[in-house]
Amino acid sequence: MHLYRDETISVSLDEIVDNLNRLAPRCSFLLGKTRFSVTGDVIACPETYQALDHRISAESADDSEVVLFTEKPYDNNYFWEGDGNKAIVSLFAWDHLTTLPRNNGAVYFICALLVRILGVGHRHRDKNTGCINDFWRDKKGVDAGMRSGYVCESCVTAFESHRTKGAPPVRLLLSDVQVILDDLSTASRSGMDVCELWREQTRDDAFDVFICHNSEDKPSVRKMNQRLRDSKIKTWLDEDQLPPGCAWQDLLEQQIQSVRTAAIFVGSSGIGPWQNVEARAFLQEFVRRQCPVIPVILRDCQNVPKLPLFLSQLTWVDFRKDSPDPFDRLLWGITGLKPSKLLDSTAG
Repeated sequence: MHLYRDETISVSLDEIVDNLNRLAPRCSFLLGKTRFSVTGDVIACPETYQALDHRISAESADDSEVVLFTEKPYDNNYFWEGDGNKAIVSLFAWDHLTTLPRNNGAVYFICALLVRILGVGHRHRDKNTGCINDFWRDKKGVDAGMRSGYVCESCVTAFESHRTKGAPPVRLLLSDVQVILDDLSTASRSGMDVCELWREQTRDDAFDVFICHNSEDKPSVRKMNQRLRDSKIKTWLDEDQLPPGCAWQDLLEQQIQSVRTAAIFVGSSGIGPWQNVEARAFLQEFVRRQCPVIPVILRDCQNVPKLPLFLSQLTWVDFRKDSPDPFDRLLWGITGLKPSKLLDSTAG
C-alpha cells in the first residue's frame, strides 16, 4: 500500500508508514514519492482520479490499494471514494468532527480500507456502531470509531463463516490490522496522537519499570532492583537516577509520563506519604495509556497494611508465597511475557 498526502493536510505519513510496517509485518506500506495534488476545490469521482499524475499509477501498479490524503472536500461530503486501486481520503472539516489528531484519522481510514480489501464483514449503513465497517452517515461517528478501534463480532463472525481454503493468510493479515487498531484505540481514548504513543513505545531510553517504594523498605527494594537488572529489566530507582542538586520532582514527572510499567512495593511500613502521591500519578497513567501498575507485597511484610482502594483493586504479586513463583509473576507483569515456568504450572 502506497500512501500520499497533498499540500493541504498535515499528517505524519513517514512515522505512520514506519510504525505500520513494525506492527503489521505481513502487510507492506510505502511512502509515495510522486507529488499528489487535487485539481479544483472539490473532489469528484471519477474526474479527480483521472486527473492524478500518471506517475502515481506507475509507482503503485503492484499495490492492492493506494491511499491519498487531502483536506479538500468531496462533492458528496464522503470521507472517501475509490477508482481502481486508489482511494482519496478527505479529512475536510476534521476539527468539527472530533478533537482527535489527524494522524489518528489517517491510521483509522487506512485500517478501514484494509478491512474492506480483506473482505471482513459488511458495511453498517443504518447507524454508527463503533465498528471499523461503519458507513459514518453521521460523520461525527468517526470519533467513536477511533476510540473503539475494533472490528465488531458480527463482522468477524461473517468473515469466519465464509472463509475459504486459502483464507488463513487473510486471517493473519486481519490480526495485524487489529494490532494497529488496539494502539489507535489506546491513544484515542486518552486524547493522544497515535504517533506520540508509538514514539513512547519505541524510545531507546525508556525504562521498563519504575520502582515506587517507601524509603523505610530501601534494603529489600535494593535487592529486588538488582535481581530485576540481572534479568535484563531496565529499572528506575531514585538513588540510581537522581543526580545531586537536580529538580527531582521534574525528573519524576518525566518518568511517570514515559515509563512502561510501575511496581508499587509495599512492606511492613506501609505506603509512605510521597509513595502514595507517586502511586496515584501512575494510576492516572494506567487509565491514560494503559500503563500497568503492579502492587508488590515484600516477603518481610508481616501484616499487609490496608492498601488504598485504587491499589487494592489491582492484581498483586505476593513475595510471601512461593508458588507460583512471585518473581516470575513480576517479570510477567513488567514484560507482558508469561514465563515458561508459569506456563508449565498452569497447563492442564
